[in-house]
Amino acid sequence: MPRKSQQEELTKALRAYLATAEKQQPEDYPLDGRSVAKVLGVSPTTLYKYQLQELIREAANHQRQNAKQVSKKLSPHSPMERISKLDEELKLAEERNKHLVTQLALVEANAARLGIDPEELYRPVMKPVRTHSYAGTPGLRRTKRL
Repeated sequence: MPRKSQQEELTKALRAYLATAEKQQPEDYPLDGRSVAKVLGVSPTTLYKYQLQELIREAANHQRQNAKQVSKKLSPHSPMERISKLDEELKLAEERNKHLVTQLALVEANAARLGIDPEELYRPVMKPVRTHSYAGTPGLRRTKRL
């Protein structure tokens, strides 16, 4: 039984990819030689060898036309849609805040349980003492302490 032609397999895979790509946005499915070759897992020179770049160009034109038609159909967001979206974001932010408050209460309760003053958790961290420079003293700070 003879081996299937690589050209036939590649053309079939290319047509299937182009059929889906034509219906999508150009940003999601770029239709140029290199991008298509990368998706199909072949070299761009293979596409040129089998003269498949013309199919890619045609599909790119169809994709651009479809994108123009879709952009004409889309209306600008109405104020009501924007308000509902902002309401959803507000609810999400409130939920996150409630979770953080709950977590802080848990930390304070555990600190009190372990004998740590919960008010000490909110004191700012003191800056380290930097009165003496250790620059230029080899190995002084690198030695391991047991």
